[in-house]
Amino acid sequence: MFYRLSLLLTMLSVGLHSSCERKVIPSAAPTKDALRVAYERPTNQWPSPTLDSGVVHHELGILRKENLVPPPAGEARDQVIDEKALVALGKQLFFDPVLSASNQVSCGSCHDPDLAWGDGRRRSFGHDRARGQRNAPSLLNAGHWTSLFWDGRAQNLEEQVLAPLQDVTEMNQSLATIGDELSAHKDYVEAFRKAFGVATIDVEKVTVALAAFERGLRSRPSQFDKFVSGRHEALTDQQIRGLHLFRTKARCMNCHNGPLLSDQLFHNQGSHLLGRSEEDLGRYLLTDNWVDAGKFRTPMLRDITFTGPYFHHGNISELREILNMYNAGMPQVIPKNVLKKVDRIPIHDPLLQPLGLTDTEIDDLLAFLGSISTRPRPIRIPEPISVRK
Repeated sequence: MFYRLSLLLTMLSVGLHSSCERKVIPSAAPTKDALRVAYERPTNQWPSPTLDSGVVHHELGILRKENLVPPPAGEARDQVIDEKALVALGKQLFFDPVLSASNQVSCGSCHDPDLAWGDGRRRSFGHDRARGQRNAPSLLNAGHWTSLFWDGRAQNLEEQVLAPLQDVTEMNQSLATIGDELSAHKDYVEAFRKAFGVATIDVEKVTVALAAFERGLRSRPSQFDKFVSGRHEALTDQQIRGLHLFRTKARCMNCHNGPLLSDQLFHNQGSHLLGRSEEDLGRYLLTDNWVDAGKFRTPMLRDITFTGPYFHHGNISELREILNMYNAGMPQVIPKNVLKKVDRIPIHDPLLQPLGLTDTEIDDLLAFLGSISTRPRPIRIPEPISVRK
């Protein structure tokens, strides 16, 4: 509540200061028909986006399976003899609480397919109901990421799955005994034999199987994808206006670009909560370089209407509230008593600036965000092998 109140006051002050300092005269906006004509062309002929100096242009488009990041080479990966059996094994492991020390928590506890492969919580519960430090991001399209976690500390999915397995506040599993525990179930022995050609079970094979399953969690085609494919009736005029705003006045393409709608880089957009109980300096905790203070990886916007709550802290649940914050320039809200105590403050990303969007334009942006969002396909969750009689 304090965070939102402080941010609101800052937003008001930014607006008042801006209005007193200069009067912005908006340029004439393209007509409805002109925008539709412009965007019904191939994407390489679309109007140029508004990008700051140094930002590399990656055009929006369809997220294709061939652009998945390939799995890293390794002994366990080289042993795979049946890819379909490997993915099926990964799915079985993903939903089986046998991978946790308590035998009560699975990967699916924090990444629920019915909740867009997140858990709908600000921060997740793990071992002995311990509260996690950050919001559990959706695993949709995780196979397209070049680094994982909010701070980018894992370089591939195989590294990523290891972290929650052994984290004492998540699954608290002993990696040394996980093979023996799974080997006690004959169905797992057979499943590993089908995938790897050998019945020996170890943590490396477990991570390869889990990563193979996660690599296949992909967004369904959206209205936007259909539009880009030539089905131009898929987008309404309002959604096309939102698309144009996204690329121009709203400056979203500076960070949310390419088919994934993320530059996969790290930015400090002011939500580090410096000096408060939830303070999180993000990538700085990994690199120990103050330039990274408050930086978090740019989230993917595909299916964004289904993947809340938002930001690493999960404190915001409404997309309109987020757009209002960015409209104000996403200012860093740091209480005065904190400023008196700290030697330095995180460097706010210069890409974030007040936008001057109207309520109608925010409505248009929300409509566009809806066009890139499709409810994930439901799946059948397998019965855990570990509880079979």
